[in-house]
Formats: sequence, structure tokens, C-alpha cells
Amino acid sequence: MLRARSIRTHPPSQSQRLIWNQASDLISWLRHGLSANSDAKTSISSEQQQPKTENTPVSVTRLAAKDKLRPKVPTDVTIPTFRRSLNLANCRSVYRAFGRFVLDSKHRLTSTHLMDAWQIISQCRPFIVSKKGPYQVRLATAEDVANKHLRILQIVPANIFAQLLTTHYERAMFIGSSTIDDLDTDIIVASETVVVGCLVEAFNYMNDHKHAVSFFEAYDRDRRLWLQEHQIREASYENTNNDESSDGHDLSLKDKLGQFETVTELSRGVYSSYLRSLAALKLSKKIVQFYENDEHQLKRICGTVSNLHVLLHACYNERNGKLARKAIDAIILGSPAAVIPLGCYELAIRANLRHRNRGTQELLAALDLANVLASNGGYKLKPDIWSALIKVSLNMDRPDIALEVFQSYPHHCIPETQYHFRQALRAACRLRDTTAPKMMHFRWLTHKKEYSNSETLLYERTVYQNTINVSNLDAKEVLHMDSLSFNSPAFDKEVQADLLNMMLWEMLKHSHAMSSIVQVLDLMEATCSKGSTAALRQSVVALLQHNVSQEGMSSRAAVEHSLSFWEKHSSVLRGQGFLVLLLLDECLEHKWDDDCEFLVDFLLDRHVAQLPIVTIVKIMGMNEARGRFEANARIGEKLLRKLSKANRRKLRDDFYERLLMSYFRLEQFDKVSNMYATNDLEKRYPHNEKLRTIVHDAAAH
Repeated sequence: MLRARSIRTHPPSQSQRLIWNQASDLISWLRHGLSANSDAKTSISSEQQQPKTENTPVSVTRLAAKDKLRPKVPTDVTIPTFRRSLNLANCRSVYRAFGRFVLDSKHRLTSTHLMDAWQIISQCRPFIVSKKGPYQVRLATAEDVANKHLRILQIVPANIFAQLLTTHYERAMFIGSSTIDDLDTDIIVASETVVVGCLVEAFNYMNDHKHAVSFFEAYDRDRRLWLQEHQIREASYENTNNDESSDGHDLSLKDKLGQFETVTELSRGVYSSYLRSLAALKLSKKIVQFYENDEHQLKRICGTVSNLHVLLHACYNERNGKLARKAIDAIILGSPAAVIPLGCYELAIRANLRHRNRGTQELLAALDLANVLASNGGYKLKPDIWSALIKVSLNMDRPDIALEVFQSYPHHCIPETQYHFRQALRAACRLRDTTAPKMMHFRWLTHKKEYSNSETLLYERTVYQNTINVSNLDAKEVLHMDSLSFNSPAFDKEVQADLLNMMLWEMLKHSHAMSSIVQVLDLMEATCSKGSTAALRQSVVALLQHNVSQEGMSSRAAVEHSLSFWEKHSSVLRGQGFLVLLLLDECLEHKWDDDCEFLVDFLLDRHVAQLPIVTIVKIMGMNEARGRFEANARIGEKLLRKLSKANRRKLRDDFYERLLMSYFRLEQFDKVSNMYATNDLEKRYPHNEKLRTIVHDAAAH
């Protein structure tokens, strides 16, 4: 039965629809209400104005909560004026008081106390911080003005603070003059930027990441609006007065905007705390969106390796390789002395390889990062990243890049016995081009010297082999360096043969050109690598079929060519008998009767120890079904004549059944009786009724 779904109720019809695209409209609605329709709304009865219920939009509730994190200047509060004259001792006292306030805000409070203090500070009224006892913030009174040992502080919204200092460049605070209960006093006027920064860092330090993110985003949201409004205001003012003469001391529009932006900008440490809080909340998507749209903050945050590592983790999680590459470039250009760890490079490479809309640009970026990793950092690629670069290049139809990465494995000291090296070769074999043969030639360069044209290449291979050999030595051999022998192979013959057999099998499975298959077999012969049973079976069949179908050879010519070819590759074979057995099976399948007899003669002439008796009996059965009794008689007589006595004893009764039946059909009845008696078949097969019947019928004639 279907589960009954609850009907979703809609908000009251009288609630106004918001236009969320314009942030200024949103702030205006939150702070001032619906001023445009205030007269019409007053006519609505109180019964129709329903209170807030759970149907209230969640976004409105969240924005209202964030709005409480912003300071508001009451109408009865006056902003202190800038005090120009101040002695040095007083300045030092002010700076110490302000610094103590900043440190106490970061390290002496709990999350609850910090929020309580913010409720007082955000009123933008003068306040003091108690020196003794626990950290406590309260509003200043007239008694505090008389106490010369207390420093009164007051915060001002960042946009107002920046406008107050149009002729003075102060980012954090200044000394102002104000009145409290008609008493004149000096007040430390702090920018909201510094206080919010302290709160964000403090919440991050306390692991209260939700508050840290909320404070930062609430401030950053308003700051973006201030910058837009300030830019529009200054541009309008400049256009109005562009015809008037101006002295050389006036600031240009660009300088004014830059000063306003600098004063309201949070410090890099605050951005770092915000970044870490987002990472702790696993909001990787928000991290990527924030820094992807802000090149300036990206350069600032990537000034330290720790921030870079957090940002790259977010890029990896969100599969954004473009931002990861920008972050690496930013720290290289902005902090050339920074030591970038290997993990940062690897995260950037993986992010590009996992990019959502991965294209050639991301692949080239990953390759360039791999080169920077080796050249600037002096690191070596891990085998899994090296293999991933090759696989992605092949999947994107860029075999040139795959070959370039593969040829770097001696430099990165990637062991050829590792799983990832094998997988890289396997991936190359899936393409029907020359990538796999080129990789094979590069790897087995010592056996194919005609492919070598670079001294650097040979030097890297020598260094690679020396590294692998040293890693395989035990402690005693390392202590006795005289015992080191760098002329030994990098790995044993068994592993080498396994790699070549794997490549041969994969190339056969994906229908590579026969010329590429022959190159692998030539290399296996040169390295004396034995072929596996499955790979050899497919190779023999593929070569025979290629000669018949592609080269247009006759069946006999194709068989003779196969025998000649495999005779030159005897090190790959597992014996002549195995080869002839495979050829016999193919001849049987295609009903090449004369070629079957030719192969049997070939076996007997070579005196092969182990004959495929079962297959020969099948041939004789096929000849019998087609009435080719003369061929059976010839095959049987050759076997009995050329085999030794011990091997003749191994012939089975079905062989003699085929031979005697052929004599019988040819009406050579005397040979039936002689063969039965000469080979003592009655004693050897006393229960074979078929043999006795043939002999009895022959005697009757």
C-alpha cells in the first residue's frame, strides 16, 4: 500500500513575496519593513495577521538570525569625533588597552560568554571591560569617566568607520572625543571589522564553527553591499564634479574605493578561521564557491601551506580542478619561499583528474602539476597517480600524453613489479594503436637498442635500476657497498615474462594489428620469455587465421608459414607438440584433411616425444566419416612404423579400431588379421567387441 503523504501547507496569503536576487532589497525589508505599502497594511485586521508558525519560510528565519549578529547604531548614540592631538604615553596606554581587549576576546571566554558580551558591544554604545575577575563587559557610566585607570571602548560599524577616516588611514581604531552623561571623555573607537574578526577567530578556536561561519557571512554579506553602494556614491560624486578643477591632493576614485575596501576588509587570519570552520562543518561546496568567485581572497588565503591544504581538500571533494590549479599557482607566485608538501600537489592533481566536466584543459593542468611537482618540489609521483594520468589520457584519446607520462617512470622510480605499472600497460593495450608497442619498446630498451636515441633516457634507466637493486638488498649488503652489483636486471625473468604475456593477451583480446602481435613475440623471443598457455593458443590461432584471411594464403601455405614462424620463436613455445596440437585443432575445425595428415607427418619426422594421440584419433574418425580410408591407413602405418616399441604400447584401442576398419573398408582382409595378431590386440583388449567383430567379419571374407 502506498504511504499517505502529508499535505504541505502554504504560508499565509498576505505575506509579501520577496525578491531574493537583490540583496539591497532584502536588507531594506529586514530593517525597515514594507515601507512602500505601509498605509495599505494598516487596514488589515489583527485577526488576519497570523503570528509566526512553523509555516514561516526557513530562509527568512535564518536571515533574521544573521541580522541579529550585526551591530546597530541607535538614534540617541553619537559617534565620537577624531581627536588629532594625543601625547605618546597616552597613545601607548590606549594601544595596550585595545590589545588587551582583543586578546581577552580570543582566549578568555567561552562561547556563551562571548555571545553575551556581543549583545552589549553590538549596541554601539560606550562600554568597558573589567580588569579584575572574570571577563565581563558592561556599558560605561559617568562614574567610569572619572576613573582614569579604565579605558572606555566603543565599536562603530565598518562602513561608518571607513567614512569617518576619509583623510586619516586607520584600519583598526582611533582615539575619539565624546560625552557620557554630559561629561567629556576620550574613547577608543574600534572598527567593527576588528571585533568581528576576533569573534570569528575565537569561535573557531573554541570549535564553535557554526557561530564562526554565521558571524563571518553576516559581515561579508553587508560588506559587499557597502562596497557596491560606496562605488555608486563615489562614481556619482566624481561625475558631478568632473568639470570642476581639483588640486593634486585629492584622491582619485580608484584610490578612494581601495581605501574603503582595505579598511573594511577582514584580516587573513579571519579568512583562515572561516575556511577551517567550513572545513570542520564539511561544507566543501561553500568553500569552493566562495574562493572561486574571489581572486583577491584566493591569493590571500593561499599565502600559507596550511590554508592551501584545506582549500585543496575542498577542491578534491567537489571535483574542481580549475580552482586547485589556481591555488597552487597563487602560493608559488605569492610565497615563493614556501615549501609546498607533496600532499598538496597530489590533491591538486587528483582534483583535476576527478573534475566534473573533465576535458583536455584539466588533463594538461594535471600533467603540468606533475611536472611542477618534480621540478620545483623535487618529489616523485606515487604509482597510483602516475597510473591514473596514463589511464585518463588514454580515455580522452590522448595517447601522446599517456606515452609521455609512461616514459617518466624511471625518473619517478616506479617499480615495474607494482600493480599500477601493470595496469598502465593493460590500459594501453586496450587501444588499437601504437601506444602499447611504443611503451613496450621503451621499457625493454636494452633488448631493442635501435629505439634508443637519448643519453638522458639511458641515464634515467640506469639510475632507476640502481635504485631498485638497492631497495632489494638487505641490511648487511647495504653496509658492504663493495658487494653491490648494478649490472643485475631490475627484476627477475618470471616477472618480465608475466608482463609480456599480459600485454600479449590484452592485445590479442582487443584485436590489435598482427604486426604489433609479432613485435611482442619478437621481444619475448629476445628475452627468452616463455609464453602462457592461453596467450600462445590465441597467438597461434590468430596468426594462422591472419595468413589465410588477410594475406590470402592457402591452408597448406598458412600452416607451413606458422611452423616456420614458431620455429624462429622456439623460446616462447612450450614444445613442438603443443604447437602442432593447436594447428591440428584448427585444421580439424576448418576440415583441412590434407593439412592434418601433413602435420602428423611433421610430428613423426621431428620425433616428438609426446604425440597428441587423441587428436590423431579424431582425425582418423573424420576421415572415416568421409570415406577417406586410404588416409587413415597411411596415418596408422606411419605411426606403427616410426614410433618406438614403448610408444606403440601407448596407442589406445580406438586407434586400432579406426585402422582395422579402414583395412576392412579397403577389402584388405589379410592386413586386418595380421595387425590383430602382430600387435597382440586380443590379449591387450580382451573386452573390445568392436575389434573382434571386425576381425571376425574379415575372416569370413
